[in-house]
Amino acid sequence: MLSNKSLTPVRGFMFQGIRELRVSRGKTALIITTVLLITAMVTLLSSLSAGLSFQSASALQHKVGSDRQLVLNDAGGTVNLSTGSLSDAQASAVESRGGEVVTMARSKDAEGQPFIAMSYEGEKPSEDLYLEHQPIHWMSTDEVKDLPGASAFGVVAGDAEPINGAVMLKGKEALNASASYKGEQSSLNLMIVLLYVISALVLGAFFTVWTMQRLRGVAITVALGGTRSSILSDAVGQAMVVLIVGIAAGTLMTVGVGGFLDGIPMEVTANTTLVPAGMLLAAGLLGAGLSIIPVMKVDPRKAMNS
Repeated sequence: MLSNKSLTPVRGFMFQGIRELRVSRGKTALIITTVLLITAMVTLLSSLSAGLSFQSASALQHKVGSDRQLVLNDAGGTVNLSTGSLSDAQASAVESRGGEVVTMARSKDAEGQPFIAMSYEGEKPSEDLYLEHQPIHWMSTDEVKDLPGASAFGVVAGDAEPINGAVMLKGKEALNASASYKGEQSSLNLMIVLLYVISALVLGAFFTVWTMQRLRGVAITVALGGTRSSILSDAVGQAMVVLIVGIAAGTLMTVGVGGFLDGIPMEVTANTTLVPAGMLLAAGLLGAGLSIIPVMKVDPRKAMNS
């Protein structure tokens, strides 16, 4: 709590919040640690979601891209790569529309490690891609057809005409044809959203309690002629210092941890670290701004006598 001795003239009020961070080192360390852990959880979970997404559907993303459609046989019920193998007539329809019929089969290598054999047209892809957490081995169409359990799906242009008895999927719907992708991403995205909500509530509660403890100091400042804008600027400035330090430390922790977790499919990129960090910063500043509103409505005389 800010002591009366630390109060400054009104023109210096905007620096009281920064001064309090130095005076109340225990509370400052506690909230910075909380922000750090929240940031680490959000960014680690976002990185894990991106890594699992790559292992679940990167080969499918490579084939379909953002401007093409995935074609599967509509056998009724849930349509995915396992149940939607094209018939010969549907495969011919895909080719007649200038599309590609991709043949795939699950198999094992000489060491007993599972993989998915997939056909390709043109130049063989050079990067390592995955489907449903199994590596892709690129082969010719005839080689894949010789493997047991071979199936086929089609890839056509985004504006291709419908094919009788087939479903045509774009974007996220196409990636959901991978059973593991749909199940994992739905669960992880829900967890990330809930974590954002929890983070906003925790940070808002922290700043509300902190601000209420400064009630007497704020009341004296108002009585001396302090403006609402200066009080709000002080609260937001104090919160920004705490948030920037905590979020930066949490983001660096994720980057450091991600480099040592070889067995866990994590993809640490700007989208999985900086974007969540920016959202947490915005949520924290919003909470800090809202927390000062009830304080500014308090009668200064009552607050000083409390």
